Amino acid sequence: MRKFILKTVSALMIINYIGLPICVANEIQQTLNQNKNIEGFIKVWGIVKYRSPNSVAGKFDADKFFLANIEAVKNANLKAYNEILLKIVDAGGVSEIQKNVTPNCGECLTRNVNYKWINNQQYSKQLRSKLIALSKVINPTEEHHYINKVNYETEIKNEAGNSTYNTFTDQSIHLLALAKSWCAIEYLFPYKYQMDKNSIQILKEMIPLFSKINSRASYEKAILTLETNIHDTHAANFLNQLKSKAEIFKISHYPPFDYQCSVDGIVIKSFLNDSLAQASLLKKGDVIVEINNIKIKDWLNERMELLPASNRSVKYRLLSSDWKGNAYAFYNSTANVLAVKVRREGKILSLNLNMLNLRDGEAINMINQYIRKNVVLDEAVKPLENIGNDIAVIRGGYYLDKYLPKSEAEEIKFSKELQSKKALIFDMRDYPSGGLFYYFIPMALGKTSFEFAKYYKANIKDPSTFSRVEGKELYLSKDLKEDKKLYQGKIVILTNEHTQSKGEWFTMMLSQLNNNTTIIGSQTAGADGDLKELNLPGGYKFIFTGNGIFYPNGKETQRIGIKPDILFKPTVADLSSKADAHLARAVKFINEGK
Repeated sequence: MRKFILKTVSALMIINYIGLPICVANEIQQTLNQNKNIEGFIKVWGIVKYRSPNSVAGKFDADKFFLANIEAVKNANLKAYNEILLKIVDAGGVSEIQKNVTPNCGECLTRNVNYKWINNQQYSKQLRSKLIALSKVINPTEEHHYINKVNYETEIKNEAGNSTYNTFTDQSIHLLALAKSWCAIEYLFPYKYQMDKNSIQILKEMIPLFSKINSRASYEKAILTLETNIHDTHAANFLNQLKSKAEIFKISHYPPFDYQCSVDGIVIKSFLNDSLAQASLLKKGDVIVEINNIKIKDWLNERMELLPASNRSVKYRLLSSDWKGNAYAFYNSTANVLAVKVRREGKILSLNLNMLNLRDGEAINMINQYIRKNVVLDEAVKPLENIGNDIAVIRGGYYLDKYLPKSEAEEIKFSKELQSKKALIFDMRDYPSGGLFYYFIPMALGKTSFEFAKYYKANIKDPSTFSRVEGKELYLSKDLKEDKKLYQGKIVILTNEHTQSKGEWFTMMLSQLNNNTTIIGSQTAGADGDLKELNLPGGYKFIFTGNGIFYPNGKETQRIGIKPDILFKPTVADLSSKADAHLARAVKFINEGK
């Protein structure tokens, strides 16, 4: 009896020491047990969805099975838990003694394959045996209910989105959204192995977050947090779906100027109008290095956390002002006036920054007027321009389909014009027109289709691996004739953090077009390979890169981007000037060779 009293007192002392009543400690333990069960359930559900014969054939409604079992799974004891999971595995049509065939997919990416989680003792011996068999099952068909056969299709097939869901109070549906997204990463994201965190660790962290969703804003923030964890610039497209952006980012104010962020600070490029410039103590060209006594590196790092990107160059791009009226560098700041330190002509000045209140109609009008003015200027940019000295610049993001040659005669004229130049500058700093580079540029420069990269798609036969897609028509048009008079002049390609996806793909092509090519720029977006969209409850889409793109030697482009031959980063003076310093650097190289 005395021993029991001592043990009880000791237990109470421990609980009191950590400041938790017994009932609270029990509640915490129950939540931990639930999360563990949910985690194990999602893993099993995912392998059945993507690998079981019945699911491959469309005879396993994955969403329906999830919703029918998730509540029972959460509080099930070990025996009941394994019984539920065995039912799901059996519903997939897997037998322990199923004969497995080694897939023959030629050149495959297998770095994402990891089924070590099957050995978790949470699963019974019988369940583990069936899961191991399932991990080895090979789909003998050319079809899969949940994997697109056409590799470049954007929307993943047979994924219900339930666009009518709008209450955001059903935990089961929120966990389904997590399960669908996480399993897509596990089986369809070719760069899973490049994520900073192990995918299992990400799942563990996401379960409590998705379990606590109680509003549209918290739902959107949870998905955005998962998108951020995959380190993929394509995932940043989820920002465009947010309906609760102001609430998530606590956006209430906007700076009176256009700006660009970098590791050195926030550069003021230009004020929204002359009156704001005259009213401010800050000036164009100032670099903000501190806000409210917080060093700018720490200030920006905090605001990067919910911005999906492959690398920090893109994080700074997303933090910078854009034509959509976003000002992520100043979110979570409700003050009308910020105390800032700026670097100006080598001196550090302490000044006040008067912000524009987004509840003020006049402020909104000034922002919109500035954006409209720049849109007009942008529309006047020439897609093809002769800039003198036998140099032409082709601006990929501005050369729309309406400018493409419409007849064979126009094609010949286009080819003669480019071939006559001693140098061509391809500006890939905006998302390019596909038709121009897929056919007309190589045609004009005398180059037939060639494999300038290695391209991998999700392997329908063995999900979580990726099979090499071959065939020159994947890279450039099959209508290109044999090599003719190959252009021998200098080719210079301009790149920066805005060079993304198709821009990176065609930069790889241009850089290998002849032996006289040079890339001048900085780190690109590091996201190439056709984005995929997975429908989620509430009418949202989880977005990620769906195909793997590598250099011919196997070197990655994801997260790293396209490496320039000559590094160019604009100075503070360059950013606050109307002149295109990047283009000027290319002309200098062409004329001087350095």
